[in-house]
Amino acid sequence: MTTIYYHIEKQKWFQCEVENGLNFGKTDTIVPFVGSSPEQGLPFSVKKDGNKVGPIIGILTGSSKDNTFIGNLAGLKRILLSLQQNGALGIVITPLSIREWSVEAFTFYQPLQTWIKLRTPLPSAVYNRIPYRHMEESQDFMDVVSFCKTNDIPFFNPYFFSKWEVYQMLKENDVIHPFLPETTLLKDKNDLNEMLIKHQILYLKSSTGHKGIDLYRIKAFKHGVIVETPHGKQSYPTLTSFWEKYKDGLVKTDYLLQKAVQADTYEGKRYDLRLLCHYHKNGHFISGIGVRVEGENGVTTHVPNGGSIIPFELVRDRFDKATLQTLVYEIGKSLMNKTGEFIGEYSVDLGRSEDGHIFIYEINSKPMVFDEPQIREKGLENLTKLLIMKAKTT
Repeated sequence: MTTIYYHIEKQKWFQCEVENGLNFGKTDTIVPFVGSSPEQGLPFSVKKDGNKVGPIIGILTGSSKDNTFIGNLAGLKRILLSLQQNGALGIVITPLSIREWSVEAFTFYQPLQTWIKLRTPLPSAVYNRIPYRHMEESQDFMDVVSFCKTNDIPFFNPYFFSKWEVYQMLKENDVIHPFLPETTLLKDKNDLNEMLIKHQILYLKSSTGHKGIDLYRIKAFKHGVIVETPHGKQSYPTLTSFWEKYKDGLVKTDYLLQKAVQADTYEGKRYDLRLLCHYHKNGHFISGIGVRVEGENGVTTHVPNGGSIIPFELVRDRFDKATLQTLVYEIGKSLMNKTGEFIGEYSVDLGRSEDGHIFIYEINSKPMVFDEPQIREKGLENLTKLLIMKAKTT
């Protein structure tokens, strides 16, 4: 480890150890030598490998109206501090941060327990934590992605996943295909009617939905249909009456029809697993497994919508860990092959049917921070190693 200094007013980096200077950032920008520690310089402890220090890791999030940034501050701070503890300089950037040879960024400065603004050389890797889908549709975001590719800066994860696109990718994998519940894209009422006749119970979910938002469970019965959401349920005398009420919203956005699995239960309640997965050397591996149990409404297991958490140990004997690991490896391989992008992390929602068959429900490219401390810490450890590894291989 070595120490470099940042002068906030001059927006300059200095160091006091190597007279010929040290290389910093993607383009090996020189950190010049000064004879003694600058009086107003903030010290940063970074790893030194030969004549190179760092690396610099950029965490990309959304721009705010006051020219700072938006995002999960606590989550960003956790990542920044973990990078610092491992000798890297973690910085928060936005789509407006990047200049031709430098970036205007923010970091959490631990000694002062405060956020500071600073200018750094180009990062050696960029981690995409843009918080909202609509922000990834902006020209500014697209320009950042293009800039990183042009300058050979590793960029991951590439974007929010579409549930429909992911399903189409995964069903082509012969290992994964048997673990996918039948799913189709909703185009008109006939699609809904045919799937409901075939399966009796369906999930209707937005291809871009999350946290159980825009989720319906539809049950056919002899006097019509029952439609349940995380907020309640309602019956309709016919499928047509439901369709006429909701069709404008359903056809305007891609919605999926997915067979509802007769799920295994724990103490009478349906549950599913959340697998946190990270890339390591030659493939993706499981960093942790959480369990979510359905809430009172029974439609979703998401905690924000009434679900609860139990330890994986309570259902561990119902799952073959080797099978889960194989699925994670194959999912990661398929996603990277089909998208042509580096997928550093993702999470998998999967469940077990009453007869013991595993079903993959969906894949998320930007996993939420897990509530379980051991999963949260292991995930952060693996993410930190991965970010530094990607930065050092460019």
